[in-house]
Amino acid sequence: MRRGFVGAVALGLWLAGSLLGVAEPVRAKTVDWIVAVVNDEVILNSELQRRVEGVLKAAEQLRDAPPLGSVDSLRKEVLRQMIREKLTAQEVARLKISVSDTEVEEAVESVQKANNVTRQQLEAMLKQEGRTLDQFKKMIRQDLERARLIERVLKSKTVITDDQVQAALSRQVRSPDEERHLAVIFLSAPSAPEARQTVRLKAQEILNRIRKGENFANLARAYSQGPGAQDGGDIGRIKAKDMAPGLEQATRDLEPGQVSDVLESANGFYVVKLLDVKRPNPGAVDERVKEKVRRELFQMEVNKKYDQWIRDLEAKSFIQIHLDPPASGS
Repeated sequence: MRRGFVGAVALGLWLAGSLLGVAEPVRAKTVDWIVAVVNDEVILNSELQRRVEGVLKAAEQLRDAPPLGSVDSLRKEVLRQMIREKLTAQEVARLKISVSDTEVEEAVESVQKANNVTRQQLEAMLKQEGRTLDQFKKMIRQDLERARLIERVLKSKTVITDDQVQAALSRQVRSPDEERHLAVIFLSAPSAPEARQTVRLKAQEILNRIRKGENFANLARAYSQGPGAQDGGDIGRIKAKDMAPGLEQATRDLEPGQVSDVLESANGFYVVKLLDVKRPNPGAVDERVKEKVRRELFQMEVNKKYDQWIRDLEAKSFIQIHLDPPASGS
């Protein structure tokens, strides 16, 4: 295995481990029970609770983390992930996939290098999270095994063609010289809030009519107070680099024939239609850009196949879930 690949996997694992790692033992004095049966293995409530507490603890430390929702929803989502981990580990065992001690050690060294820490500092950081270096190595081994499993069952069957790369390049802005042929409906609006809101609603009404099938050019002639109104709002071709940032952003992902949402400016409100786009010839794109796009497409396809693969695995496996504790005396 290449050191770079191991390092990337290990770094991703390091970040994930900080979020889903082993937390402090559960203090609540409750009777443990089996929350899930996965083929011939079980997941205990205590195991699930440790994972949930680890997520909650990590979320508190991440100021910009999105809200996690209810604890019940979080328990269900974490259990779902744990079930998938069990299924994946079972497939690793069935296919006799293994990772050597040397590969694990290389991954640990990559984590140290990526985080600029010594082995002693790494152990101290793990201790603060309630983990040992041996537990961390075990987690790395499992992650590398899963990566090798995915490579065997999915990556070897995934091919990205040159045509797919060219098609992706043609949909993306790769040059500030890209030209977009635009048509605009502009409604002037005063600064007074009440009057401005009335104009905003009018612009939204026009947009709704366009999306229901009415002709953009006819509506531009009838309502637009901007340039090119009598030409159906046609304002000609504009290079992406010459557009105002808001307009460039709003039209970047449009396909010819599509319209933007209502855009607001200091002077009023716009609805913009992309009539046509002239993009640089993908064949002239730097080879490094092509390779980057190929890797992105490859990873998207692998992710898509993995999702279907794990769903199929779930469907043919024996899985029982018991999130609620057993009734007293049962």
